[in-house]
Amino acid sequence: MTLFPCGGRYRRMEHIGLIGCVRFKRSICLFVIILLTVFFPAAGLSAPKFMIKPKVSTGWRLDTNYYKTENNEREVYTYFVWPGIDVGYETAKILIVLNYTLDAHYYDDKDSVPPDQDTDDLVGHTLSLRTSTKPFDRLTLGLDESFYKTRDPIHTDVLSNYEVREEYFINRLTPRIVYDFGPKFTAGFRYRWTEVDYSRDIEEDSAEHRGIFDLKYNLTPRLSLDLQYQHWEMDYDLNTSDYTSDQIGLGVERRYKYFSFEVGGGYHYRSFDDSGLEDIDTFAYHVGVEGKKARSHIALRAEQNFDNYHEAGDYHKAQRVELEVGHLFRGKLPATIEGVYQNSDYEGVTTSGDREDDTYSISASLGYIVTDWLTLTGAAGHEERDSNLAGLDYENEYFLIQLDFTYDVGRR
Repeated sequence: MTLFPCGGRYRRMEHIGLIGCVRFKRSICLFVIILLTVFFPAAGLSAPKFMIKPKVSTGWRLDTNYYKTENNEREVYTYFVWPGIDVGYETAKILIVLNYTLDAHYYDDKDSVPPDQDTDDLVGHTLSLRTSTKPFDRLTLGLDESFYKTRDPIHTDVLSNYEVREEYFINRLTPRIVYDFGPKFTAGFRYRWTEVDYSRDIEEDSAEHRGIFDLKYNLTPRLSLDLQYQHWEMDYDLNTSDYTSDQIGLGVERRYKYFSFEVGGGYHYRSFDDSGLEDIDTFAYHVGVEGKKARSHIALRAEQNFDNYHEAGDYHKAQRVELEVGHLFRGKLPATIEGVYQNSDYEGVTTSGDREDDTYSISASLGYIVTDWLTLTGAAGHEERDSNLAGLDYENEYFLIQLDFTYDVGRR
């Protein structure tokens, strides 16, 4: 398995071509790492900082309606073991942070499984890599990589309303360049390549190419404006129409001592390659508040935009609100409450457009910090979707017990 596959159609390549593709992509990754760590060695000679943290999470989860269906609800028990490691290297001009977890899931209570439902045990992967270097005082170069092999559809798009538990991998590679014109102006460009590839052919693979340009103006050290333009193209492997999206927006961020606030809005226009489909557009916005003081924290976010990936060839405009509140009691008991609401209004790109869903979820967790490197957590949650179309409602309750081990090798 490679972290840099050559596109959604790579499984249909000849074996020799695939090997060449894998080696080429690995060579690119290796070249970038060498570039960041060797080409600018002077930056790493002052006072480098190293971080090595082995970690293991293990636990048990019960879902009362694992497949989130209106009928034929099935309880599924999941036993999981997630070993991994966090590695970091930092100097005044170089940053490399690698996080990896092997996500092993084992399922029970799988009798009488319908043929369209895959409950085979899953060995997944979660990887993130962030690198940056400053070859000059005003220039920053970086490369970000994220990879998931999972059954959780939320990794494709936080605004997704898709609940199919199909195994897939999603890979995002993002090189970036940022230039500081002075204490006030900063310009940055990112190119993001995203591939989604399903293990079974009942779902459609896709690839996205996106360019993101930011022009940031710092009015004060704590107040900034951000003008952003995005252009991306979505390429599906089979019959779904490809599309092109353009989005422009202006954002404001204000930072205070204990919390920060951001708000932004703009225009999103999407056109389809299929001439028989009408273009769609919307006002896109986001609002966010984060606060942290002593042992308490709060985070609130609201946004509106289109989803990125089609569901049965259609798209929806999502309005989503997320709230998280947490507190550390007695220095040993971390408690968190989270709530999410999303309205998904379908645009009728390939359907009649009369579908509208309201999705809710609420969860609470309470942990016990046994030591600095060992934490026991219990959690419970409720998820629900209310649709105006028959057969699309569902309710799911889940219960979770988890033990987390993280040890900082370099700590004193």
